[in-house]
Amino acid sequence: MKRIALLSSLIVLLLVIAGFIVNDKKKSKELSISFYKTPLVCNAAPDIGCGSRSKPVLLALEKNPAVKEAWLNRPGTIIAIVWKNKMQTETVAEPIFEENNISFTELKEEEAAAYRKTFRKENLWYRGADVDILSREEASTIAESSVKWALENNLMTADEANKIKADVEAYFKEELVKIRTNEQLNEDSQNKFKEALYNIAEKYIGKERTEKAMELYQKNCEKQCKKDGACDTPGAKKDCCKHE
Repeated sequence: MKRIALLSSLIVLLLVIAGFIVNDKKKSKELSISFYKTPLVCNAAPDIGCGSRSKPVLLALEKNPAVKEAWLNRPGTIIAIVWKNKMQTETVAEPIFEENNISFTELKEEEAAAYRKTFRKENLWYRGADVDILSREEASTIAESSVKWALENNLMTADEANKIKADVEAYFKEELVKIRTNEQLNEDSQNKFKEALYNIAEKYIGKERTEKAMELYQKNCEKQCKKDGACDTPGAKKDCCKHE
């Protein structure tokens, strides 16, 4: 009987130890994920993150041997890094964020808890190049806004608007998934994208109406930027706002 009791005690002790090991492993696994607050909301589509701004930094992070995965949440407010071993914010994450002109704040554990609950869930988080999904959504929003004010001011018919909208959406779905540096994106937003919008509209409504439509478009874009404070912070909503 003593032997049976001793064996029972030993089994209980082993189970307790095993439980501690499992819990330690879970805790260690959780600690290998860092969450960073980032200003990557897109003004063109304020409910989602800006794929064209976040894609370069996510891909750069995943190229680093210390990083296993890099994710952006759907609103564009959080980047999450899954580390292969220990967290390396100062030596790995910080230089990559700075190189891509993205400000960040590492979240403390209590702040990160809410994001851990949804982390990696489909349609809530996007890993690496999967942020192209957000860019394509943004393209649809840009297409809608490209004709909105002209329609409201009777500068084009519904049929003309639908044709322009289709071409604009197709154009930006192709352009916004391309990898650009922050400087390249700003340059294209100010020149290439505006010229493309003008050329598409001119094809359907002529030069005179296009000039009026573009003037209305730019004016309303700037109003929206100022309303959101979007044109003041590099790497925030500024870039998306420029290529609306």
